[in-house]
Amino acid sequence: ESHRVVVSNINGYLADSPDVFLHPRRASLSGLPLMEMGAAPVDGGNLLLDEFERYDIVRREPDSERFIRRFVGSEEFINDILRYCLWVNPDDGKTASSIPPLADRFAKVAAFRKASSKVGTRKQAGAPYRFGEPRFTEGLNLVFPSGSSGLRRYIPTGYLSAGEVLSKKVFVIPDAPAWVFALLVSAMHMAWVGVVSGRMRINYQYSNTLVYNNFPVPPLSHEIKEKLALAALRVLDVREYHCEKTLAELYDPDKMPDDLCAAHKAVDDLVDSIYSKKPYGTDEQRLSDLFALYEKMA
Repeated sequence: ESHRVVVSNINGYLADSPDVFLHPRRASLSGLPLMEMGAAPVDGGNLLLDEFERYDIVRREPDSERFIRRFVGSEEFINDILRYCLWVNPDDGKTASSIPPLADRFAKVAAFRKASSKVGTRKQAGAPYRFGEPRFTEGLNLVFPSGSSGLRRYIPTGYLSAGEVLSKKVFVIPDAPAWVFALLVSAMHMAWVGVVSGRMRINYQYSNTLVYNNFPVPPLSHEIKEKLALAALRVLDVREYHCEKTLAELYDPDKMPDDLCAAHKAVDDLVDSIYSKKPYGTDEQRLSDLFALYEKMA
């Protein structure tokens, strides 16, 4: 309408910045910890269980419980949905296969993989009790959903303890320090996501190689990292005050609790101060500085 901003250049991301083009990277441009994709079963659905299926198998075969873990993707993480999977270590394949309801599922996995057009998948039919892509870490994992509503001010991000299998629908940073969490839930990072991330309709389709690995972050002193960590812990503490709510409910754009908004605002201001001595009024200003920094670093 009557709003006008005079800029020196409009780049391909519709930002007042130089003409730069981002390409996927194998590692972070800024030296951030490795963010990797979760595990993929490649199983035709036969290694996955809902609550009833888990209950039924454990009721019939109590020994099967040691091979069942919670399975978490974006939907499960954001909406606190309980879903499970069969997770068998290579040394336990024979034992797990001796349990009838598990053996039935493994046989279906083997048949599914043998019918695949991919040579690698057909080879995996020999170990049907294992995930096709069995990425798993035992430590505390920072979980970042690959898909999230574009209406949210922040992508719900958080930590999950060891023992849960994370699906390829989320990205994982094993043992991530709290200051990394602060960066990922900041307005600065969300401005970057808004123009760099892929979309499915209005929803974000995040990429570790394109979005995270290209996210430009200035060198951080130990003092700044400590401040970021404290601000991050405040966000996590406030969430605990509202533990009866799911992340989807907490980050509903119209219903975010005031104390959670205030905690995020503190993170936003702190992260913004890393990039500029003057407060930002708009995401366009943030993007202008982000692309300028990216061009310098790249």
